Amino acid sequence: MDEDETAAPKEATDVLETPDAFLTGVAAALNASGDVDADLAAILTDHLLTVMPHENVIANAKAAILKLAAERAATAEEAADG
Repeated sequence: MDEDETAAPKEATDVLETPDAFLTGVAAALNASGDVDADLAAILTDHLLTVMPHENVIANAKAAILKLAAERAATAEEAADG
């Protein structure tokens, strides 16, 4: 038998997270990370990281991402022109 299998069970000190608490934590971690695009993290938080997402969650997230991409493309185009 493996050592882990024979060891005494751990105490149940870990508190189970609710789905809302888990998703809030994921959103907070995304927003706190310097390696994550803040605008994209906001879209994920608003549209996907929710317990009860809107029935058109994928379409709404896609529209928000496309809008962000268009805004960034326009900004990059202006910078290249000016």
